[in-house]
Amino acid sequence: MSTGDDQLIARNKQLEARLRKMQARLQQLEGRRDAGHHEEIPQQFTPMGNNNNNAPSTTPLLQKANSINSYWWPSEEGGGVLAKIYMAQNPSDCSSKSTKYFVWRSRPGSENLSDTRGLSAWAHAGASNLAHALTDGDSFAKFGSRVLITDNKLWPMAKGCLQGPETRECYFQPLTKCKYTDVDKGGTNSDLRHLDPPPKENFIVLKTVKDEYDRSIRTVYTANKRWFRLIREKYSWTGLPGGDKDHSAITMIAASLAYYFRPQPWLQKEIDGRIRKSIPSDLNPERTIGVPIRRSDKCMGHNVTGSAAGELECPPLSMYLDGVRQFLSFDPLIENVIVTSEDKSACAEFLELMKKELPSLRVVLNVGDVQQGTGSGSKLESYVEGAANANVVASALTSLHLHLRARYFIITSKSTWTSTIIVLARVFGFASEIFALDIGRNSNAFAAYARSGCYDSLKR
Repeated sequence: MSTGDDQLIARNKQLEARLRKMQARLQQLEGRRDAGHHEEIPQQFTPMGNNNNNAPSTTPLLQKANSINSYWWPSEEGGGVLAKIYMAQNPSDCSSKSTKYFVWRSRPGSENLSDTRGLSAWAHAGASNLAHALTDGDSFAKFGSRVLITDNKLWPMAKGCLQGPETRECYFQPLTKCKYTDVDKGGTNSDLRHLDPPPKENFIVLKTVKDEYDRSIRTVYTANKRWFRLIREKYSWTGLPGGDKDHSAITMIAASLAYYFRPQPWLQKEIDGRIRKSIPSDLNPERTIGVPIRRSDKCMGHNVTGSAAGELECPPLSMYLDGVRQFLSFDPLIENVIVTSEDKSACAEFLELMKKELPSLRVVLNVGDVQQGTGSGSKLESYVEGAANANVVASALTSLHLHLRARYFIITSKSTWTSTIIVLARVFGFASEIFALDIGRNSNAFAAYARSGCYDSLKR
């Protein structure tokens, strides 16, 4: 056994001992409370909002440490920015005149039905609209926050939903406990077209993402566009001292994405079962490479009908293999490679390369992956015979969850999907640090956060 192995084992034992000690102390304190002792449990041992004596006696940190091969996702119980978002999005009185709304509208008519955005593109739009709502369009200091809420129109990926409405809430928890009936007029797209201009005392409909508006108006409807306003002061609403230059931008972005991606109970159960089938019980995230291969309709010149136009000169699979070799040269302790792709043929070809060139590495796959052959969201059921939208969504999200258990990544940041995976891994992943090789570079800020964790990387 190498010195590196000894050091890693020692660190893992220390962490496990510390977590077990915390759990034992919590159980001791709960036992005293049950026996009639009114001893306050220290905050660091108590999940936020948990006043139930029958609740699990584990901390969020311990829950995560014990979930390498089972479902785990960050929640408001862990505190921090995610908890702050949850509280802002769930006011005590949704009907109060002081509770203001930012309504995220669907595209009109057939444009909505044919919207080709995939899971990560929708999440990116959701996180950006959330930033607008929380800062009221960079005006929090004067006007406070709004609650982001969606309309009740069909969501393309939820067609045929058997678990709930054919909206985003088929798969994900609502963005707020407030209801669409709480917003002024409860207007639908067709209603709003007949109100020009709308009554200013109640609500306003933005025509472009850059429109200014009277912040005293209670309900603001987003422009009927795919894009969104870029917010400069993302931390202004938090109450933390200082500004955005004093705090981590990627932490806010990852927390917003994590809030958006909170699954419904049925989907959580589905992802958990898939993770248990896919992740070996002895997998060590510190010794794992993530290879999320995004191809099919992402590649320029593709022939996938009904999908978005390609935007990437997809690199040859040999470049992914070269990336694995580079990481292996950097860290000879690497043992595992997690390989996922929506493109079945590309995945199979890469697996053959791995088997031939690097047979000593253990390959971890998303067992039961649908591999629907597209990242677009409007016709998911059309690409694989018998594959319902729900199976495709559960399969794709399982791939995201698997990659949170890696330390090293080979990505194409032209893909919002692979960039989203690594942004979430940098903040909420299981490894102690993240390294990325970008073999399909984009030049925007989100790609920079994926590559290095900060925006300054664009200037290098």
